[in-house]
Amino acid sequence: MRREFLINPGLTYLNCGSIGLCPQRVLDTVCEHLRHVEKDPFEHAFGAPVDIGAKAAEFIGAKRDEVAVMRNTTEGMNAVATALKLRSGDEILTTNHEHSGGMICWQHLAREFGARVVCVELPAPVADKAQLLDRITSRITGRTRVCSLSHVDTLTGCVMPLADIAQITRPKGILLVCDGAQVPGMMNVDVKALGVDTYASSSHKWMLAPKGNGLLYVRKEIQKQVPLVSQFSGYGQAAYSGSGGTQNVAGLLGHAAAMDFHNAIGRNQVEARCRQLNIQMRRRLDALPGLALLSPSWPDLSAAGIVTYALKKGNSNAIGDRL
Repeated sequence: MRREFLINPGLTYLNCGSIGLCPQRVLDTVCEHLRHVEKDPFEHAFGAPVDIGAKAAEFIGAKRDEVAVMRNTTEGMNAVATALKLRSGDEILTTNHEHSGGMICWQHLAREFGARVVCVELPAPVADKAQLLDRITSRITGRTRVCSLSHVDTLTGCVMPLADIAQITRPKGILLVCDGAQVPGMMNVDVKALGVDTYASSSHKWMLAPKGNGLLYVRKEIQKQVPLVSQFSGYGQAAYSGSGGTQNVAGLLGHAAAMDFHNAIGRNQVEARCRQLNIQMRRRLDALPGLALLSPSWPDLSAAGIVTYALKKGNSNAIGDRL
């Protein structure tokens, strides 16, 4: 497995949360297609020999006509937000732990159209699921149109109980929009079980796909509420069409190869290995008196591959610089 990666000898890489490493077979797939295209560009550039969308749908537990291939989570979140056509006074319920890539779309709607962003203050660490659900429920009003949450909080690794939140939002007609940037490739995802209405993710992180690849799921039943110019609209299903424009087919094929790589190992095995390393890390760090745990202790609220501690004294940036 280690030979699959081009990482510099002696370097231990721990930052798939920002950007992942492509396995050698993914890089080979991309390079081989680029060389193939340049032999006869017009004949080979417009179209992928595999259905990337079908692979992606299986990877996250969706149907084929509910998944579009995007460039990243931010693009997917922006596409959903701008399609909703929210009006002045409409409220977007979110949290103070959201990544800026998942927040900027709502901030734009607030500035340009008068929508209102309502932030729930999340504790760190979270005590239990009931505490999260109570904080979300208490901020829902008659004007709430969207509940926008990260599946996994990038700051603490807290896993939001989305299935429970969906039981609150769906009967009220509130769209549950999910920033899933940290999850596919780290944890096995089933968007149907989560009950979310939309789910945007970045495949260049834990999935180890080429940079500039992501996914967007939009539940079939709400697609008329989120009219996207994409695969959902039926205008362009192929890698290239007059309505969809030219795409990076080599990158899309690399995306498919990355999913094949995970499936060959086993997505549940990948998640189990991440959790094993997480437990090992916590045991070592819990013994250090100068650290305070910010991540949840409950397994069902804790991400497989993210654990966060705060310094009780001192400055973490200064330690980072020293290291």
